[in-house]
Amino acid sequence: MRNSVRLLLKEAQQKMDAYAVYMNYQFMHFSVKAEPAALLSVDVQIDGNSVNLEDVADVSLPADNQFALIPKDNVFLFPISKAIARSHPEYKQERRDLDENAAQSEEESDEVNKYILCTMPEVNKDRRDAGMDYVKTLHEEASARMDSTNSAYTAKIAAKLVGANQEELDEANGQLKELYDQHKSMLDSYRSEKEKQIEEAYQKYLKGKAESEQVESERQAARGEGVGKRMSMESFES
Repeated sequence: MRNSVRLLLKEAQQKMDAYAVYMNYQFMHFSVKAEPAALLSVDVQIDGNSVNLEDVADVSLPADNQFALIPKDNVFLFPISKAIARSHPEYKQERRDLDENAAQSEEESDEVNKYILCTMPEVNKDRRDAGMDYVKTLHEEASARMDSTNSAYTAKIAAKLVGANQEELDEANGQLKELYDQHKSMLDSYRSEKEKQIEEAYQKYLKGKAESEQVESERQAARGEGVGKRMSMESFES
């Protein structure tokens, strides 16, 4: 195969790689689970300078839907909180004590032993529907770019191989098709995985809601039964 064609195939692969990576990165920003890559967009301002979150905090995952951000210095606590709110306003933030694991109010002074607990929002029906639409839209956009790139490089390869024999043309087109099929499969896999993640979180929300309603129903029933007994006793005494 000609070197010029190899270079074109390499360019096509790089573009397709970029579309798949970018789409999956965007999926992470629809927060369902605590995925560390979602924190890459967090830009912390310290004394007018932009620094990466990892430079000012240690990150751990106490639960699959939570980040614990532990400042490396007390003065970083507020800038980190502000940066998270700017990049991920949907996160629920709590200041907690490292020793007692107790939530702190906003009025309390910051201390070295405080950290920020970020919890992903629950996936109710509205958020589930919004998430599914978001994933569908991003997948369609990435697929369209992939199709456009495939068509563009098919034409570029054909231009490079004007006058070449059919075998050489078929080999180049075959390799381009293989790249295209691999990356389309990758897009589909990322979409399926994210949709599954959203649906599982929604089912968890429904289960929790049903359990809460059942507990409340039993509590109300017990209260009603108690009132009935008191009324019966009062009638008997009368």
